[in-house]
Amino acid sequence: MVYFALLRKHRSTFFAIAEYWVYLPEAKLPPQDDIMTIMVQKNPYLRRGVSPIGPKEGLVFSDVRTHFALVLRSKNPHIFRPDQFEEHIKPTPELLNSLKNAKSLVKIRYASDIPLTDKRHLQFLIHAADAVAEIGNSNAIFDVKAERLLSRQDLQTMLKENFDATTSALHTLVLWKQSPLGGVAETRGLAKIGIADLRTGVMEPDQSVLAINVITEAVRCIWANGALPESVEVTTFDDTFKVQFEKMKDALTQVRILRVQAS
Repeated sequence: MVYFALLRKHRSTFFAIAEYWVYLPEAKLPPQDDIMTIMVQKNPYLRRGVSPIGPKEGLVFSDVRTHFALVLRSKNPHIFRPDQFEEHIKPTPELLNSLKNAKSLVKIRYASDIPLTDKRHLQFLIHAADAVAEIGNSNAIFDVKAERLLSRQDLQTMLKENFDATTSALHTLVLWKQSPLGGVAETRGLAKIGIADLRTGVMEPDQSVLAINVITEAVRCIWANGALPESVEVTTFDDTFKVQFEKMKDALTQVRILRVQAS
């Protein structure tokens, strides 16, 4: 008798996702050839003649994990409403006007259940968002995972000042959320590299600035490492803190902040 072993395919626990919404005044998806022309051949953010979109970033365009889609306001009116944003997002009058007049948005997404070897997808996506905004005459771009609403000028300034557009400062956000007993510091954007966002325990309101600074430094360490360690030590306000991470069953990683006593 012959026995056959049934092999169950291993399900990856890794999942990275980054996404931009570019709001357009017309219900038309810009041609992909035009998008790539701006990104590669006519990129306005050259540095000493070198384009920020090179061959390896260009490959992201044809990657099956990359997705462009046109979303019509007539069929999905709720995602064009500013009251659907989280409370920390404060649109300017100009951005509110752009959202009001938008007839569509272009969703640009990269999603991977395969561990990433670098952050080229982030360089590609942010430049793709800018190119779509240029072609489509957009003045409102939403970074979905970092929960950051940008004007076109905001995005242009970011790209002019950052030839390497993959830094944590451009792709993450640390915010303070009030709670009945005080508040917590939370991150947004770590999902872009496949890491669950962070959340501290409840802290006193007067600790908000300290918490935000400590978590910001911790995010820089995690971003540079590309993985979540058990802990990191960071220095801010001339003090050293140990930041411990505990993975939870939900979408967030619990954080403990401990002051390191000087020896």
